Amino acid sequence: MRKSPTAVIPAFRKGWPVLLLAVLFALPLWAGRKEEPRAEQDKNPKIVLSASPAFGFSPLSVQMVGTLTGVDSKDPNFCHAEITWIRIEPGATPEKNSRLTEAPRCLHGEDEVSVKTTFSKTFELYLPGPYLYQLVIAGKDGTQIRSNFVKVQVMRVP
Repeated sequence: MRKSPTAVIPAFRKGWPVLLLAVLFALPLWAGRKEEPRAEQDKNPKIVLSASPAFGFSPLSVQMVGTLTGVDSKDPNFCHAEITWIRIEPGATPEKNSRLTEAPRCLHGEDEVSVKTTFSKTFELYLPGPYLYQLVIAGKDGTQIRSNFVKVQVMRVP
C-alpha cells in the first residue's frame, strides 16, 4: 500500500539532518577524487601550436611556436628529439602535405640531458588561401607527440 504524501514528509523531516551530514562528508571526498585524473592528465605529453599572425596579406611571414608540456626535463628519450613541421597548402589534401624534418643528435654525455620545450619556425607564405600546420615531436623510442592543427589564412593584396 502506498503512503500518502503527507506521511512521507514527517519521515523526511526526521532524516534530513542525516542526509545533510552525509552530503557534507562526501563532498570533500568527491572533490579530492576529481583532482586525481586531472593530475594524471597533466603528466601526458602534449604540444600546443600557435601562429603569429594567423592571417594577413601575401606575402605573409608567419612564426609558428610549439610548446611541449608533460615531459620531464631530463628524459633522455626526448633529448634532441626529431621535429617535423607539417604544412597543408591551399587546395591540397592531407596526403599531399609538405614536411620539414629536423633530426639533431645528442653530442653530450648521458649526465647532460636537457629536453627542449619550445620550438619555433618562421615560414614565408605567398599563395593566397588557408594553410594548415602541425608539429610532431618524435622520441628516440619512436613515440610521437602531435600538436593541434593551426590555420593560417593568406589573403590577396587588393
